Amino acid sequence: RAVVLSNWFDGFVCIVVLLNSIFIGVQADWHAHSRQEPDFFRKFEIIFCVIFTSELVLRLYAFRNHFFMSGDWWNYFDLVFVLLQLVDEISQTSVGGLNQDRADVGKHMGIIRLIRILRLLRILRLLRVIRFVSELKKIVYLIIGSLGAFFWTLVLLMLLIYVLAVFFTQIVADSVTSTNDDARRLKVYFGATGVSIHTLFKAITGGFDWQDVSTPLIEEVSPVVGLIFACYTAFALLVLLNLVTGVFVDGALRISRADREVELLQKAYQLFEHTDADNSGEITWEQFKAHLASDQMAKFFESLEISMARAEDLFHLIDSSGDGQLSLEELVSGGLMLQGPAKAIDVAAIAKYMQVSMTQLREMMSYQITLLKTIDSPPECMSELSMQQLDSSTQEV
Repeated sequence: RAVVLSNWFDGFVCIVVLLNSIFIGVQADWHAHSRQEPDFFRKFEIIFCVIFTSELVLRLYAFRNHFFMSGDWWNYFDLVFVLLQLVDEISQTSVGGLNQDRADVGKHMGIIRLIRILRLLRILRLLRVIRFVSELKKIVYLIIGSLGAFFWTLVLLMLLIYVLAVFFTQIVADSVTSTNDDARRLKVYFGATGVSIHTLFKAITGGFDWQDVSTPLIEEVSPVVGLIFACYTAFALLVLLNLVTGVFVDGALRISRADREVELLQKAYQLFEHTDADNSGEITWEQFKAHLASDQMAKFFESLEISMARAEDLFHLIDSSGDGQLSLEELVSGGLMLQGPAKAIDVAAIAKYMQVSMTQLREMMSYQITLLKTIDSPPECMSELSMQQLDSSTQEV
């Protein structure tokens, strides 16, 4: 498992994936100019297949059931594409010795079609690079997380386009009676509802210059209709399309926060496993201090944005039990509590703590004043009732 989780292993697999993608591009370019494939192409395909299969076997052996139950869909992605690559290689081997006559080709036409489909899917292996590059992975999660809001924004845009398409189609059909160039252009742009939808969509996405559409509307129909078209263009460009940008930015912030929390959990777990050498389930300050120079410790402090010089303060701060030892739960919960800016609940908790502290402080000051007055009074003035009241106040404080 240490080998599979190491950075050099991920780097090696990432380089192999990139080399395989380059090879697929060279192979496709060769097929575009020649049907005869060199023999070394097959050798390279087999080498890449062996490497990817070995990587999958190592991951399955290292993680076992956790490979399928971890919830990481990249594992399933790797499994599917490695299996497809194996099917591709087996299919090519099975038809590799065929003669080129029609009888052999017709007999194995199904396998040949399968090989062609698998060849088209091979370039999708490049997507495996996303797994090893955290920034690319964040962008993919951003797109996936923003699809819902993007879909409803697109629905709103389509509703707006449809309403205006029906409006412009009806207006042009009722108003345009001449046969000049502008009238013919209007028929091309708004001759039917479907055509109008196409025109309105292209007007805001760069397919048409909106002035080419608005000019015949103004000259042949009415300046008011041209103004409506201009308002539609401005609203769609300045509001709706910018709203899509805002949706992606909001999704980026949400996913970035969630990704930082997941990353902190992983680093805290790796730090605990590395520091807890005796497998006692607890980390003492001596063990924590002895591993301050380790990479796991540096990554953990980096995720918290805390200087290593505050290591002892951090240890005692997240030691909620106060026994001088950190459990995995204390390490994770303390790290999550300290990550990022203070939340409203943190401020409310501090305000409540200050309120309770001030109440206790007032009670203590009242007790001190009462005690001082009693000390200044003659001894015979201190009755048994006063002594009981002082004892009661002492216990409350």
